This record gives sequence, C-alpha cells and structure tokens, in this order.
Amino acid sequence: MRKPNAPVEALHINRRLDLVLDTIATRNRTIRYAPGFRIQVYVGTQRQEADAAKLLISQNFPELSPYLSYNQPTYKLKVGDFMHRLDAERYYNSIRRLMASAQLQPDKVDIRRSLLIK
Repeated sequence: MRKPNAPVEALHINRRLDLVLDTIATRNRTIRYAPGFRIQVYVGTQRQEADAAKLLISQNFPELSPYLSYNQPTYKLKVGDFMHRLDAERYYNSIRRLMASAQLQPDKVDIRRSLLIK
C-alpha cells in the first residue's frame, strides 16, 4: 500500500531540498572574503622599491593579484588570494627564489580571485 505514495513523497522532499539548496547558494554568493593566505613580498619605506617588486612579480606571476598598502611610514606588498596553504606554498617557493625576503602570511582573501589561480 505504501508504494503508490512513495513517488509523491519523494517529489515533496525534492522540492523542499531544492528550496533549501537555493537559499544556501544565494547566501554563499554574498560572501566575498574568507580566511586564507597571501605572500608578503616587500616591507619597507621606499615606494620605488615596492613598485619595482610589484613589477617583478606581475611579470613572473601575472595570475597573482598584487595588494600594496601604506601605513605611515611602511609600504607592504602582498600577492595572491590562496584559500589553502598548500597552494600558497607552491607559489611561495617560486617567489622566494626571486625575493628572499618573501613571507607566507594568513590573511583575508577574495574568494572570486582565489578561484582564478591555477
């Protein structure tokens, strides 16, 4: 006797599940930043050196987004939006060969940009 009712029940559950999944997907689209990692390439007081480091990184790693910040009197250049430490370490090893002072640091990263890094 339960077999004829089973498909109707399943359709009802599927509709409810689709509604919940749509709600979760909509909420997730509004999230822009998440905890992750960036590679700090330069720290210092010279703007020209920060710009030179930015140029060097963009020539060798065009897929990494540069972030230059200034907190008087210090310039900081960070690159990348890595969600996972393992991905960041792969780039970190390559960047370290170019710039020995590079450091891997936890930071808030842009989720959309992190998906573009291969």
